[in-house]
Amino acid sequence: MQHQHITTVTTIIPSGPDSERYAQSIRIGERDQDLSGLASVGYSLAHTTTIPGPGCVTIIDTLTRHAND
Repeated sequence: MQHQHITTVTTIIPSGPDSERYAQSIRIGERDQDLSGLASVGYSLAHTTTIPGPGCVTIIDTLTRHAND
């Protein structure tokens, strides 16, 4: 029987003045590492959504992986 595993990666990126650029770069780099790590164990990106908010943007990535039992 085949099961599907679902996981999410949530990244909060500060938005604002140029002084936030370093923090933005760090968060984007962390997101890239998280997604690469999950891809290396068989997860595929299924959906990405962004949610703008006051002072930040939230990115939610949904990943899936098929596993046989």
